[in-house]
Amino acid sequence: MFKFALAGVAVFAVAATPSLAQERMQEMVVVTGMRVDASDVRPTPSVYRKIRADFIMVDANFQSATRDSSERRKELEAMFDQAVKAAADTPGFAVQAGEAGSSLSPIETTLFSDIYTSRYGNSGSFTLALSIDTRPGERFSAAMERGEAFIEGLEGAGRAEAYLEDEQYIGARGTAQHRKDLLADIKAEVEAVKAQFAPADVTVTGLQSRVITQPSGPLELEIFIPYTLTVETK
Repeated sequence: MFKFALAGVAVFAVAATPSLAQERMQEMVVVTGMRVDASDVRPTPSVYRKIRADFIMVDANFQSATRDSSERRKELEAMFDQAVKAAADTPGFAVQAGEAGSSLSPIETTLFSDIYTSRYGNSGSFTLALSIDTRPGERFSAAMERGEAFIEGLEGAGRAEAYLEDEQYIGARGTAQHRKDLLADIKAEVEAVKAQFAPADVTVTGLQSRVITQPSGPLELEIFIPYTLTVETK
């Protein structure tokens, strides 16, 4: 009798963040410069599926170098209000407080004072995570162009300006809905292994894990349940 592991993978997460924020971030993966960052890719188990990303998330930085500190703050607060309203009024766009890849907070419960930062007494800034919904058949570059257009469409107040960071994240919503299909695929894999190595006992562990996603292309995600399949032949 001998035993061997057929497949297994470690859980992938972009960042360790608390509670609900962590659950959200586990559904996003980093893409840099419209290419998948190889350092973020982990080995997938033998059973997985590919899905299209539902959204791209990127940091939008707002800053002002107006000399007077009170005026500087007013300018940026006006930009904050404008960005929040524009996202609410524009289908397919949303903003959250914080930085993509880190802990995020709902914009509805965020005050400007919560995220405003004054640096060295001569500049101020704040960051919002901008979410851009993808469209069927749309290329990554086209989606990012829409994001740039959204930011450029905001009217600057005084010396306030805004720009998008170079690092982007992609993600999918409702990944748990794929769990049933993935389990069916794993079951079929188990039956095939049993038949191939018969007589044999096949054990699967790790199925209690949540559904995981990771990038396989600019707007493509591999989705899987991390598991280990062990075979004991007689």
